Amino acid sequence: MHCSIWSKIKFPLFIVLALCLYPPSLASDSGYSRYGNFVVDYSYLNGEKLRKEGDEYFVKGYDSPTKAEQERHYQTAMQKYYMLSQVYPADYYAYVQMARINDENGRDVLAKKYYNQAFNLDKRNPYTNFYFAEYNTKRGRYHKALKYYLTAYNNGYKNNYITNLKLAELYEKLGDMEQAKKYYEDSYKIDPGAGNVVDKIDSLNALNYKNHEYYYRIRE
Repeated sequence: MHCSIWSKIKFPLFIVLALCLYPPSLASDSGYSRYGNFVVDYSYLNGEKLRKEGDEYFVKGYDSPTKAEQERHYQTAMQKYYMLSQVYPADYYAYVQMARINDENGRDVLAKKYYNQAFNLDKRNPYTNFYFAEYNTKRGRYHKALKYYLTAYNNGYKNNYITNLKLAELYEKLGDMEQAKKYYEDSYKIDPGAGNVVDKIDSLNALNYKNHEYYYRIRE
């Protein structure tokens, strides 16, 4: 049978086989992906359903008690997010989620690859910037992480409790106690029920850091 008959195959016949080889080498545009001489049509898939299912398996993987169970759930989540990225190739979300899964699995190169794809779509997206900051924090790149947390903060996450808390913790780690206190206080304003933040503010006040020579030195 001539290959032209199969040049355009709709879900699910070909996609089932494709997922076994995830991730394939392909070019994607407007819900279509090319595998050599074959074109897979993803436009009939329900993107919102894929997003929901991907998120469900992501949470299951994150909360899994064993490594084997975690890998199984993450692999399913990756498949859902991969298909989502083909349905909505111009949307950042699937790429960030695939980056996060690869980060959790210690696959630095793949994590960075998917973060770069998300940044290519929207460099200032707060969700992408926040999790890329997390990626860098885990690797001890604190100044680089700070840059991305601040980008997230300045592009929609200013009133996000976790973002303010992360900034406070990072500034404290970097020795800038004044900025740390500011973001701890802002975190408390957003969520007054966070008692641990009050303790942090009190501990910083007790340090009397402004009178320390070290504090003046790092602020110069």
